[in-house]
Amino acid sequence: MRPIRETNVPSSGGRSKTAPTIKKASTIKFTILRAFIRPALYLLYRFRFEMKTSKGIERPCLILCNHQASFDQFTVSMGFKFGINYVGSDTLFRQGLKSRLMVWLTSPIPFSKGNSDLIALKNMMAVIKSGGCVGMFPSGNRSFYGDECRIVPGIGKLAKKFNVPLVLVQMRGGFNTLARWRRSRNVGKVTAFVSKVVGVEELNSLSAAEVDTIIQKELSFDEFEWNRTAKVQFHGRRKAEYLESVLFVCPECGSMGENEKGLRSNGNEFFCQNCRAKVVINSTGFFEKVHNAQKIPDTILEWSRIQIEHVKNFDFSPYTDKPVFTDDNVTLSRAERAKKEHLLGSGSIEFYNDRILVCEKEFPLVDITSAIQGVQKFTVYHEDSVYAVLAPHRTNLIKYMICAYHLKNKALGITEEYYGY
Repeated sequence: MRPIRETNVPSSGGRSKTAPTIKKASTIKFTILRAFIRPALYLLYRFRFEMKTSKGIERPCLILCNHQASFDQFTVSMGFKFGINYVGSDTLFRQGLKSRLMVWLTSPIPFSKGNSDLIALKNMMAVIKSGGCVGMFPSGNRSFYGDECRIVPGIGKLAKKFNVPLVLVQMRGGFNTLARWRRSRNVGKVTAFVSKVVGVEELNSLSAAEVDTIIQKELSFDEFEWNRTAKVQFHGRRKAEYLESVLFVCPECGSMGENEKGLRSNGNEFFCQNCRAKVVINSTGFFEKVHNAQKIPDTILEWSRIQIEHVKNFDFSPYTDKPVFTDDNVTLSRAERAKKEHLLGSGSIEFYNDRILVCEKEFPLVDITSAIQGVQKFTVYHEDSVYAVLAPHRTNLIKYMICAYHLKNKALGITEEYYGY
């Protein structure tokens, strides 16, 4: 195990009050990018934006969209003729030359997940006041299971404060094409369209709660419910590959992989190594039962709800001195806002009923908030600092986040059903 060496990194996660102001995104740069990206999006993902739905929309405005895949910011951009300042997780800004090129081209606004970020809000307001357009995925999370993650409360209040038209965009087919946990794409069809525009006059006549309701209605989307009717075919030979990085409870035997015999994927197959239950993902994204799978539902989304119920009913009380589960070969880094991470050590991550232990550094559950970046990075906000846990492919990090939120809420008497997504 590589020991932790705390370096002289500024506290508060590097959220400096002197962070530079973000400038309005360049329409010229976006026009050039679109010329290259539009054909690539069609060739790779069979993507089309329904242009008639965005006709006449100009800056300044606020664009909100549901979040299905890693390429969403590119697909949304295809529907408009101006530059868009997207709000993105500050981890995207810690990738050296790649991040610097992205900043130069698109002027994104960094936002720290898991925390209130006043600097990001000031930058959004500055862009709007300069006549620009802010683009956001208000859930702050790409879909893990095919539905929209929880939309951040208060977006309606923010939209009213900006006092510009609110443009709502819906994406369909992105999850089955390139799910968050998958490393290879399926070939199917992805579409996007403007589902609703709320003008300034209408915004001013509505309460913040009413605007929140409109946003929730327009952006909430269930990929599986949609495809029961649409029946879009998604073709690929590894449709289940790495699904064990987001599903961790077997509905048949109740195993959470405590005995290192957890869930496993292979091509289009997904199975439990403990009880041998097996399913395959078909061309429309649904499970087909192969062996011993009576309790397994037909969608990933329903499976995710079963594992939440399992966590809620699980007895964590015996796990004070022994971990509920553990994973090896992780690294722990400390991060600065939108800057390179500083490696602290390597080793294992262990989950107990009151803490998470990473490379021998302890994080009490009641003192942390957390988020998942992609599927391989677990971000922990603790004592005004930001820590990043990076794990190998196939490691399930979402179980740490789900169980941490469940036990923290239980310890603090919080009744809200929120598990980090």
